[in-house]
Amino acid sequence: MSQSDCQPINVEDGIPTEMAIDHVVLSELALFRGPLKVVSLGSSAWAQRYRIDVEAQEQAESYFMKISFGDHGREALKGEFEATLAIHSIVGSFTPKPIEWGSFKALSGTHYYLCRFYDFAEHAPKPAEFCQKVAFLHSRSNSPTSKFGFHLVTYNGDLPQENGYTDTWEEFFTIGFRHMVNMNIERGGPWPELEDLDTAMIDKVIPRLLRPMETGGRSIKPSLVHGDLWCGNVAVDSATGRPLIYDPASFYAHNEYELGNWRPERNGFDRSFFDAYHSIIPKTAPAEDYDDRIALYSMRFNLQAAALFPEDTSFRNSVIEEMRQMVAKYPGGYEEYARMLSVGFGTFKSDDGNGNVKGAVLQALALDLSLERLKLDYVDSYLMHYTPEFLTGYNIIRHPPGKPIIDYEMSRDYPSTWTAMEILVDKGKARIIGVSNINILKLKRLVESSRIPPAVNQIELHPYLPQVELVDFCKTKGIHVVAHQPLGGKPVAAVNPNADRPADIAEKQNRSPAQTILSWIVQQNISALHKTVQESRMVENLDLKQRTKEDMTAISQIS
Repeated sequence: MSQSDCQPINVEDGIPTEMAIDHVVLSELALFRGPLKVVSLGSSAWAQRYRIDVEAQEQAESYFMKISFGDHGREALKGEFEATLAIHSIVGSFTPKPIEWGSFKALSGTHYYLCRFYDFAEHAPKPAEFCQKVAFLHSRSNSPTSKFGFHLVTYNGDLPQENGYTDTWEEFFTIGFRHMVNMNIERGGPWPELEDLDTAMIDKVIPRLLRPMETGGRSIKPSLVHGDLWCGNVAVDSATGRPLIYDPASFYAHNEYELGNWRPERNGFDRSFFDAYHSIIPKTAPAEDYDDRIALYSMRFNLQAAALFPEDTSFRNSVIEEMRQMVAKYPGGYEEYARMLSVGFGTFKSDDGNGNVKGAVLQALALDLSLERLKLDYVDSYLMHYTPEFLTGYNIIRHPPGKPIIDYEMSRDYPSTWTAMEILVDKGKARIIGVSNINILKLKRLVESSRIPPAVNQIELHPYLPQVELVDFCKTKGIHVVAHQPLGGKPVAAVNPNADRPADIAEKQNRSPAQTILSWIVQQNISALHKTVQESRMVENLDLKQRTKEDMTAISQIS
């Protein structure tokens, strides 16, 4: 639609020339009665684009025209007209008002879509103004049937969407998801990597992430979405400076579905757009599922991209990777979620108004699921592993090279998780509870605030990282230290100038370096979690001998 997009195209067999278009437009479209000029704006695999310049009462006017071919082309342009008209009826100038669509009589099988032409600015829209318009569209639109879907087929590129009305969002999304998987196989050929992943997604993951929004007294309003809102369908009108959206693939959906297409970095939306949108429309409950819901919606857009461009295997690879992550994360589906709710919130109820405790209790209830799978009544030791919390939003699972953003406020709230850990001891689900990778500062805070202090701190510890101060602090507080990676990682040894010292010390007593290091750890009353796949080394690592005081000092000084 932008004048800067104007460029000549190669005219192929069956595609009308600009001269032919000039003649047909003048003879068949009642809008045009004076001299005009048709300029090609280029083409895609499924449509041709033109600008029509006319003289009207001493003032030049320009129109945008898209033409497509065959039955699918006719259906696609009709869908674009109806979708754009529906959006325009709500948000006005946020989208070009469609003028008409139809079929040329003189050009068999050739169809057109017509609207006003806009010159586009070279910069992207500002997040606040743009998201205000998008949120207005979502909040003010109402499905004529109060159901999810659309009254006709709309297209994403040349992919027809399944838009039949359904009562629930879960049902509508599942139908569309299955349709996009089938379109991928139809266009891209066999997809053996799926390995029943699509079945697990439909049977387990989709119900787990979407059904909670429509059960337990919750509901979703069907909102009109653009349906293909990426940077290629977004612009700024150079004349007014206002944002514009165009080329929709609309239907009535869960409003957050729109944001799924913002998640991949290639689509040009950064975190500021998510923040701006949710400053107007809050995240749908349950908010703890938000990140994975957006990832699920993004997966459908990636399925569409994979079907549109089957020669680019990166889209299929991305879909498979994220399917595997989600199937692994939600093996029990909605049934497991419902069981957690029925067990958890009847037993653990917080009166302190701290919403984070609810989330912490849910995390603790994960042990119930583990015990069920392991067929155990309790575990001897259960540890809280400290890792940073990440900001909610599209950053949790990002396409490379994206990185998640740390939520420092939530990262400081680990004591609420510890409260839930204490409940596990009370209920006999864990004999002792402990922590992992917790430093002195965090341990002090936890010891001071806890009812049941940590019994264990599992940390990385070896001669290259002896953790002397942390070990001493734990001993003064009666916290047992467990060493993971007790033999040191290869990268650590590779950069340490004393990497060979354990071998030198071991040779004096005809012991292996591993035996020497493990003896050094155990003699400090520290447990060691060492691992190997070789039976001989398992036996060797249990055959430890007392080290001399000189050896202990020498090993301690390696770092």
